[in-house]
Amino acid sequence: MYPAASDLPYVLSEREEINSILYKPINSTQRIKYTCFNASASYIILGSTSGSIYLFSREPCSFLQIIPLSEGVVSRVAISPDEKTVALATTRGTVCLVSLKSTPQLMSVSMEHMYEQVTCICWNNSSTEIYVGDAIGRVSVMVLSIFTVNGIFQTPACILMNLDSSIVQLNFFSPLLLVSTLARCYVCDTMREQYKQIGNKPRNGEFGACFYTHEDTTLNTQKEERNINNTRGAFNLISDSDSNILGENHSKIFCARPGSRLWEVSADGIVVKTHQFKEALAVSPVAIFRSDSTLESSQREETEREWPPQSVNFSHLFVLARKYLFSYTTSGLYIIDPTSASMLLWSNEYTNISMTAIVDDRIYLMTCDSEFHCVTLSPLDSLILWLYYSEQYRECLNACFVYKSQLLKAIGTKEIIELFKVENLSLDERVSVLLRPLITLLQVSDNNKPAKLDSGIVVVHSEDDRFADRKAYDCETMSLLQSSEISSDDSSEIQIGSGKEREENLAQENTFEITSKDRVDSRYDSKALAIKDDDQKADLQENITHRVQSDLQSVYDLANSIKSSMSEKELEEIILETDKRMRTVKDSYRDSSGLQNFIYEVTRAAELHYYNTLLENISVQLINSIDNDYVMRHLARAFIEINAPAYARCNCGYPYPIDKTVEPKFLAVGESLIKRYANNLPQECNNICDKVPFMWREYLNIRIERCNALDDLLRQCLQTRDNVVLSFLLPALNEQQWNCVITCLSEIENGTCLFCAMPLKKPEYDMLIDWSGITREIMQKKGPDEAMAFLIKLENMIPNVNLDRSIFQSIIFTKMLYRQGVKKSINFSKTNQLSSEFGTICSPQIRDQLAKALEKDLRRPIDRNVFGTGAHHWGMRHQLKSLTCPGCTLSLQTPILLGDSGIAVFRCGHAYHVNCMIERKLTRCNLHQ
Repeated sequence: MYPAASDLPYVLSEREEINSILYKPINSTQRIKYTCFNASASYIILGSTSGSIYLFSREPCSFLQIIPLSEGVVSRVAISPDEKTVALATTRGTVCLVSLKSTPQLMSVSMEHMYEQVTCICWNNSSTEIYVGDAIGRVSVMVLSIFTVNGIFQTPACILMNLDSSIVQLNFFSPLLLVSTLARCYVCDTMREQYKQIGNKPRNGEFGACFYTHEDTTLNTQKEERNINNTRGAFNLISDSDSNILGENHSKIFCARPGSRLWEVSADGIVVKTHQFKEALAVSPVAIFRSDSTLESSQREETEREWPPQSVNFSHLFVLARKYLFSYTTSGLYIIDPTSASMLLWSNEYTNISMTAIVDDRIYLMTCDSEFHCVTLSPLDSLILWLYYSEQYRECLNACFVYKSQLLKAIGTKEIIELFKVENLSLDERVSVLLRPLITLLQVSDNNKPAKLDSGIVVVHSEDDRFADRKAYDCETMSLLQSSEISSDDSSEIQIGSGKEREENLAQENTFEITSKDRVDSRYDSKALAIKDDDQKADLQENITHRVQSDLQSVYDLANSIKSSMSEKELEEIILETDKRMRTVKDSYRDSSGLQNFIYEVTRAAELHYYNTLLENISVQLINSIDNDYVMRHLARAFIEINAPAYARCNCGYPYPIDKTVEPKFLAVGESLIKRYANNLPQECNNICDKVPFMWREYLNIRIERCNALDDLLRQCLQTRDNVVLSFLLPALNEQQWNCVITCLSEIENGTCLFCAMPLKKPEYDMLIDWSGITREIMQKKGPDEAMAFLIKLENMIPNVNLDRSIFQSIIFTKMLYRQGVKKSINFSKTNQLSSEFGTICSPQIRDQLAKALEKDLRRPIDRNVFGTGAHHWGMRHQLKSLTCPGCTLSLQTPILLGDSGIAVFRCGHAYHVNCMIERKLTRCNLHQ
């Protein structure tokens, strides 16, 4: 009798030992360690602590080359689907694209995730975009331009989403991007730039998600190709009611849930059903077969004893062998059959897995101890046939004994039973003879299962079925390659050659029902025509590239003709002509297929050059005298376009809090625009401030001086968290407005945006209002009395506010100086010279004298370390322009030069050793002569 396919179980086998091969390049050093890896159809690539990446061929596993890089320790690495590019992330948050050419080169670097932990990297199907997720919930995209040469014309990375928590897994199936966070799962349409949440029930922990489909991805890839060159922007969140907004897609989505559950989800984000695998996991784990495997008694007891139901959280989900779902946890490996909603098998031999990569039916593992394994999922008959045809007869016999019960259950013939009675075999020839009856039965069983390939060829018989699955996979891959665009002549020759070899081998084995050689020749002819068409297309694109650059030259010429002495009329003419030419260029090349990215890059570069040149040559006097509204609006647009990209934004469009205060470029122009618009067009001022939040400092001060109502600005100003802005705003509020502030504070404490109530994603944005910093700003502008008045009002409105002790010290000392007529504000929060912009300006003897005086006044010992290295020993601080003396070029803190004379500080901010001034007979700063 022949064994039924369902009678023989699936098994996991480690058929090759790859760990020692992967470690050969670094065996000679103890300094370099592997940190991450990825695998593709042809390659295995590993990241290291040295920053370099190590490239290996996958089959057979062998070392190819080292690609040296200096961006830092590599934490993530991913090979593009076309295997031409590698994306990698470093521990400091940079993301790099490296070309895998004969001479690998760094193509571009993204800083969007700088100083954050990158948790996921995912390519799109066409190898043109790389999606990156990090530990604070941001998802960005890098676009790989076909015109990129050493970083030139590279589209900058763009933040697409700021989600609720760390990104656990990213998965792409054109045109959809699947994003799984610690709390939720989202499906995103990358063409419409929209995304929606899957389901309504949150979770807490690492749970994976992936697309699952049997459909050919060729059509989807073509759809994606038409969209890859569009300019990327932040994705918009859509509601659950928009069920079809994500478009048609033949794939399913599986999302992990707590307690051994999976959500089955349609492509438009609707949960179809929930699968529960807790009871399905109440089965014994399977052992992983190796060439030296034996079923020990302890192992046998483990596989035979009853297992209770298991509650497992599937931390990541992948598609294995194009039909099963694979996941791993700290408990082991899990393989799920989604079509029957059953657990195919699970194994607990590996419990310390750090990352995995799936290639067809192979599972590549990296453990936390940096060991590598390659595990293959296959039916038991495929394993036995593979070992037999690999002439590993003893290992084949060993497999028969290990899986004896399964074989006897499926095949109960006399010959098979006799096989297990043989002992002490010494000759491989004898073993092969004993195995032949079993091999014959397994061959016949496999040969009774014809298979139709994507190419239309039907496999009806195979003498060597050990590679049947591989042949089917290769033919399907070839079919996909033939239907896609051919990118280079060299790769086309390789594909044609491998196709001929396969045709010749299959013809010799008489395994395919194919009689017409003309059909094969015609396919090669059509491929040659495709290559020719691609060459013509490349020539056309090159011609368009030269034309658009030539057309933009006139824009550069106009920009370079702008002079500071121009009149308003001349300036208007240049602005009108530049706008006209930019529109002409954009309209002329709007429909250039495959060139949208390039057109955007070069036109944007020309615009920014023009805006910079315009604002560099515009004078404040001219802005104040311009009557032309069109010119004024154009200047405002130029100021915004140059400075707005420096601010991160929420999905609703409002800027995130200002974590690092950076003065905008052309600040004087911005201030002039605010002053002009504040009288008649306050909405224009709001627009400028919303795009460049630093400008609230100027506009808010004007509103307060004119006693204008501030109700419409409360949320915008509170969102900035800018101490300077809030020092203007808060003292001017009445009781009703303070109640609104209190309401906003509760939202701030929850870490949400004040306009859309969505969570703010960056740790710096979780900061609350800095009341001490606001008080210091008030004291610096208006003195200690106003600062104390503000603190009293703050205590009445918001009791129990946390304040730094240093703010009270600063107010006391500042008040003392004010009484003596010295209008200086003291800041006791800056006491560390390393983190302060102020330097020490007194000699060590003064510190000792101050300590003695304090000990006498306080009648207790003083720890002299409390003074630190700051310059507050006399109750005064001075901001120095340099920490070196211009007279002797030595440090101002050189003890032998300080003595009792100390340092002289001029009003310009320069400081000298007094001894140097005496020596050189200086009476003023000689740096201004």
